[in-house]
Amino acid sequence: MTEYQQEKFPIPTPGRLTRELRLPRPPWWMVVGLIIVVIATWIPLYFIFQKRSSYSSLPKIHYIQDMDLQPGFRAQQPSTLFADGRATRKPVPGTVARGHLREDDHYFRGYHDVQTGSTQTIEFFASIPENIPSDESVVSRGRERYAIYCAVCHDENGTGNGTVHQHALALKDTKWVPPTNLLTQEIRDRPEGQIFQALSDGVRNMPGYKTQINVDDRWAIVVYVKNLQATQPVAVVAQPATNE
Repeated sequence: MTEYQQEKFPIPTPGRLTRELRLPRPPWWMVVGLIIVVIATWIPLYFIFQKRSSYSSLPKIHYIQDMDLQPGFRAQQPSTLFADGRATRKPVPGTVARGHLREDDHYFRGYHDVQTGSTQTIEFFASIPENIPSDESVVSRGRERYAIYCAVCHDENGTGNGTVHQHALALKDTKWVPPTNLLTQEIRDRPEGQIFQALSDGVRNMPGYKTQINVDDRWAIVVYVKNLQATQPVAVVAQPATNE
């Protein structure tokens, strides 16, 4: 009886089995064939990895559909399914995109609607929203945004003598409307909400910036403008000349 057979719990390692059982060494062609078979099993894995990590205009192979492939239409494509012949449908009335409910009129619009009998007017908020912190970081952020979007017309001091205005005067453009001087008493008396609304929706030749500047940065600009008005003297509006 061999040592392997005498042990209670033998461990059948390959070297021990070869030595104890005197198994013959396999021929070279069998070893080569086994290596080729093992390598061949890697080829499908390579192609699977290549397909999963590459891009292709062809649709993927779906063994289980799970509603992945459904009949649909491209943008602006006609359709006979609807009476108006259009595949693109309008949103249901009252639909609000996720995260765009915007119930806070003070923060998002700067004003709220006021119903007086049958007349509807608007009233501007005369303060900064509570969720806008009143610290130096907001003033610094407003100064930075003002320099990017506002100073080209209103100049750095808010006098309305920016480079765009100077260029228009050099061209002698008769249709040019000068930018507003932000340091006049009229602009100083305007509530914060009115300045925010003008910055968001635009006024006269000035375009609206709500698509370019986010809400927090627009309020930061308002804070900076109010801070600028508090540190600069009141500008005197030139009176038009009259013939006596």
